[in-house]
Amino acid sequence: MTRTSSLTELVTLCKLGLHGTLMMPIAALERRATWSQLMLVTGLNLLVQFLSDLFKTGSNGEFVAQGLPAALFILPVVLFAAWALGKWSAQPELSLLLATTFGAIAVPIDIAYHVSLWTAERGRLSPGAADILLYAGFYVAMLWYSLAAGVAAARLLALPPTRWLAAVPIALVVIGMPLALVYRDPTLWRPVADPVADANYQRQRNTLLREDILYLQPALLDRQLAALKAGRSGIVDLYFVGMAGFADQDVFMKEVQSVTTLFNQRFDTLGRSIMLINNPKTAAQQPIASVTSLERSLKRIGDLMNRDEDILFLFLTSHGSKDHRFSLEFGAMQFHDLEPQRLQAMLDASGIRHRVIVVSACYSGGFVETLKNPHSLIITAAAADRNSFGCSHENDFTYFGQAYFNEALRQTDSFITAFDLAQPVIAAREKEQDFDSSNPQIFIGQAIRAPLARFGRQLATNRVNRPSANGDKPPAPRHPAL
Repeated sequence: MTRTSSLTELVTLCKLGLHGTLMMPIAALERRATWSQLMLVTGLNLLVQFLSDLFKTGSNGEFVAQGLPAALFILPVVLFAAWALGKWSAQPELSLLLATTFGAIAVPIDIAYHVSLWTAERGRLSPGAADILLYAGFYVAMLWYSLAAGVAAARLLALPPTRWLAAVPIALVVIGMPLALVYRDPTLWRPVADPVADANYQRQRNTLLREDILYLQPALLDRQLAALKAGRSGIVDLYFVGMAGFADQDVFMKEVQSVTTLFNQRFDTLGRSIMLINNPKTAAQQPIASVTSLERSLKRIGDLMNRDEDILFLFLTSHGSKDHRFSLEFGAMQFHDLEPQRLQAMLDASGIRHRVIVVSACYSGGFVETLKNPHSLIITAAAADRNSFGCSHENDFTYFGQAYFNEALRQTDSFITAFDLAQPVIAAREKEQDFDSSNPQIFIGQAIRAPLARFGRQLATNRVNRPSANGDKPPAPRHPAL
């Protein structure tokens, strides 16, 4: 094959792919195709992937041979689809032509998809619009490809109009579904790895595997539990437990640390507060956040508190899943995620009656139905079917944590009023960022209102009676408690 004929074939295949993508009448390569042409369009698909990776990464990168199987995944898919459609139409001799056409159609659709990725990642779009383009673009491309392949197959097979409608669903099943549902990473060019940074990252993730840290953990938890003070008769004591579940992002650690300080200073929990944190930076000072450590903490608090008077404030912050699992993760350690049913069982077993439970995670509204009872106040950062936002590594608070704890609870002693204050602040910030509303949830049990009201009056009285540094009495909060 001469260079001129190769170039001519390349142009012909590109026209074939473009016409097929736009669902225009297509030239059928004189109703024949060769294996060389199929390999040529396969190479074009690889080239599109490689050039896209190169454009995003720059020349200072390295070839990723491990990405080749994923990038070539389209080849067996189009071969099977071509065989299936040829067999279905009783024209198996056209299978190679169909496979070549399908491969050619994938080229312009791949280009359009990679342009949409670049626009989502680098374009001047709002975060919400970028997320829609980033996630929806993939499935739109798969649907577009399946539809174009089905129409091309109907034309090449000269199907009667009554069978056109069947060709598209077949293409959707044998082409679209495998490409959309099978996870693969076709990256062929990536930045050169920094061995020092990689080693540091892995060392941090494996902090708990160090022998000294591993054996230190039970002692850290025992020390915190032993330091807890017993409830005082005639006084409503608030016990605080803060749990940061996800070790790879500092925001959860920083949020629990800040909220613990706030509660110790403002809500009189000093000596009655526990921090459970998954993070390499605190593994030698704080007990880890696990189902076991939380269960032991709740049991200890239940034994110490006056169950008729005292209140538990449980704050959980981490990632959450659509099936309502609260993530507990620390590198290589295999932790169980926290499920609403397990948390409910732990609380019931502890004997703790009055409960304020705040869950800050995506889909955290899924905890409400299981945990609600007359003695509980339950607040979640999102509805059961919604994401929450702000869990970036560099942040000090999530969006919910900033609005509820760092702003609202500095203005009021009421956990319920704080929710009312925080909700519009969160909504405004999400709207500004063009995010879908997280729709925070609240459930107020009737029997929890009286203990919270007593606690609020007690805080107000203590503040009035406590002289400030200059001898004056501090002002009451703008929003008194219940």
